[in-house]
Amino acid sequence: MIEVAQTIHSFFSSFQIPAYLEENIPDDATLPYITYSFSVPEWKEQTSLQVRVWYEGNTVVPVFTKVDEILNAVGTGKSIPFNTGSVVIYKDNPTVQLQPYDSPDRDIKVAYLNLILVVN
Repeated sequence: MIEVAQTIHSFFSSFQIPAYLEENIPDDATLPYITYSFSVPEWKEQTSLQVRVWYEGNTVVPVFTKVDEILNAVGTGKSIPFNTGSVVIYKDNPTVQLQPYDSPDRDIKVAYLNLILVVN
């Protein structure tokens, strides 16, 4: 399981902004960043992989630009090898949703990506 976790973290960390496990965001983290869920399916089965892209500002352009970068990397299926196998990430439907986020003192934009993870 550690190899799967490291592989997923490395993939989402490759987009020039920090990536954090959804439940493990450092207290001193600053926007922008990516958060992702983590679960491991049975071998050759699939599970949902939720990803959020977080930016501060009054426009959705930066968040959608980063989402496009991630989705382009996923393409029709992104296979990422590790020592004992590989993970494959696919787009799910709906692929992207803008998520409402209420903050009284900050203008935060969050895009929610629905992906599928398969472990081989």
